[in-house]
Amino acid sequence: MKLRYIEEPSLQFGSNQHICPKQGIYNYTPFDITNVRPEKITVGIIGKGESVDKVLEWLDKCKAHIDGKESKNPHPTLFLNFCGFNKDVGFMSEVVYDDTYLRRINNTEFDTIIKAKKDLEERIIDIANLYLSEIKFLSKNKKPDVIICALSENFITYIQDTDTPVIDEDEETTSETEVDEEEISKKEQNFRRYLKAAAMQHNIPIQIVRDRIAKPTSEMQDAASIAWNFFTALYYKAAGTPWALVRKDTAETTCYAGISFFKSRDKTTTQTSIAQIFNELGKGVILRGEEITLKKNDRTPHLSEEQAFNLLSQSLKEYYDAIKIFPKRLVLHKTSNYSAGEIDGFTQAARNFHINQVDLVSIQQSDIRLYRFGAYPPMRGTHLHLTDQHHILYTRGSVPYYETYPGMYIPSALEIKLASYDESPNLICDEILALTKMNWNNTQFDRKYPITIECARNVGEILKYLGPDDEMQLKYSFYM
Repeated sequence: MKLRYIEEPSLQFGSNQHICPKQGIYNYTPFDITNVRPEKITVGIIGKGESVDKVLEWLDKCKAHIDGKESKNPHPTLFLNFCGFNKDVGFMSEVVYDDTYLRRINNTEFDTIIKAKKDLEERIIDIANLYLSEIKFLSKNKKPDVIICALSENFITYIQDTDTPVIDEDEETTSETEVDEEEISKKEQNFRRYLKAAAMQHNIPIQIVRDRIAKPTSEMQDAASIAWNFFTALYYKAAGTPWALVRKDTAETTCYAGISFFKSRDKTTTQTSIAQIFNELGKGVILRGEEITLKKNDRTPHLSEEQAFNLLSQSLKEYYDAIKIFPKRLVLHKTSNYSAGEIDGFTQAARNFHINQVDLVSIQQSDIRLYRFGAYPPMRGTHLHLTDQHHILYTRGSVPYYETYPGMYIPSALEIKLASYDESPNLICDEILALTKMNWNNTQFDRKYPITIECARNVGEILKYLGPDDEMQLKYSFYM
């Protein structure tokens, strides 16, 4: 048994490295600053007239500097000033549009649906269709880079009766760009997921926001944090690369993949597997696998050897089509233990593509707790080596850079199990910590799960709303 501390991983930006996404963009510009990138992001905006106006007002305000959160115990590195979204600083990019990109939905259209539809699921679909009609128009006639769907302040009253907020201290929000990190109801989550799923056929990423971002309330994030999260996601959805992992060796190419399972919306049909695979830049593809059958004596979903082989083989083919290079090393993350069939299937698929380094890693929440003297929890990056195959890793905890623990609940650790591996266990845990910083929905870098797991879960929640023959997008920007 060994205990060590992993230093906070650095990220690569345009001209230098930094551990903080916000400070890195502020000081060193986005990673892709010297490449073809979104120097101008053309947006379409859809919503009620007043919602569109509020969003326009806010976008204009965000061109300039926004002060970070002030408090009795200030944490300037946690609540960093927003640099402004313009061509001269930070992202070195600007938002552009004209009146023909603004699609205002009449209040009477919402009112008609509310009066006519008592069933909440039908109401959600009909309201989503109001937005989808305008998304279709913009995609055919204007082709913006990203479409912003603005929800009014009282939107939630349209789609629910007495639904309760979703509160889960162990599971981080992976639905739409939660620019204010507010807890949203299950019905609103359903609306957002349905809208993103249905909008995929129009081939333009959407960004869903509440119009109250123009004037954040006390229970929301501070104005600067909202702007950081929104514009980072916007930049990524417009095909930009805000930051990347620091490559240890430019001669080697590593790709990371996540495997997850999801049930149908009625929870009665067979679970389905999905895979997302990408490189250090966050470029990659998402695929839907085959349906599986749960065993009576084991309710944990597993792929058969053939299914594992087929899913990874198809993922690697699509990865090559997108990246034009096969990786030298493959790291596969999964939220359950590997079966013998999965190990054999994944390994054989990798070998067929001449990938000789394969790490099969299980990542689950751990019941093991560590304690330190004083009032603060263990440091983020605390790594307990139990055996070569079994590890405990704190990805949430006290963060020296923030000079605090930026959380509301006592953090729990991740349990890391290595079913098969060719790299050092220490390096595998280092990478998991680094991959928690690759979520372009949130610029606070202490996420609990690596992007491999967050992405796979998020994609599954949206794919529930697609039929087996419906068109799905390969890029993560359509799911975040």
